Amino acid sequence: MQQVREDFNRIASLTAREADAREVYANYLLRHFPASCDRALEIGCGFGSMARTIARRAKSVTALDLSPQMIAVARERSTDYPNLNFVLGDFLELDLPAEGYDLIVTLATLHHLPAGVALAKMKALLKPGGVLVLHDMMETDGLVDYAFNAIRLPLSVAVRLWQRGRFLPRREVRRAWAEHGRHESYLTPKGVQRLRDEHLPGGRVFRHLLWRYTIVWRKPDAT
Repeated sequence: MQQVREDFNRIASLTAREADAREVYANYLLRHFPASCDRALEIGCGFGSMARTIARRAKSVTALDLSPQMIAVARERSTDYPNLNFVLGDFLELDLPAEGYDLIVTLATLHHLPAGVALAKMKALLKPGGVLVLHDMMETDGLVDYAFNAIRLPLSVAVRLWQRGRFLPRREVRRAWAEHGRHESYLTPKGVQRLRDEHLPGGRVFRHLLWRYTIVWRKPDAT
């Protein structure tokens, strides 16, 4: 986790002055959030864009990140959200209230964590009837999947142009992400299904074109 923290501190220092880049699938993910909730938790909040979105419909939002630089920028950008609290720390080590949240969201973070341990803690933190929205990167797998890269690659460049007004990030930013990526590994589509079956039975799996997947899981109501 020390390497992950250092990587994201570096990325944060390089991109802190850039405008927020909205998550490509943000509107899609919003459809799976409760219309309103008392308490929400985001794990791996980065600069806080999604946390601010959640704060518009939740009474209280706690947003966590491992990187001090990320948290500093997130706090600076969120002064208009008194119901949003940013916490610096390792999710697995933080003391959080059991069954304390109606909604837990994590974007592009689970692949940094031991999945079984992390998901067990997320489930324990959800209130009965609460919703977990897990969104992460996915590895290309199989000939058909690789064929879709012919569509994904130019579409990804177009999305970057739409978000940032440029086809590619600055060279130093690309280098920082590339070095971070050397430590990364992602699930294949079959791996995502196994993850759901083993840890989130009954959850709905959605595959997305741009190397992403989403699992939406509702904790059973108490009986």
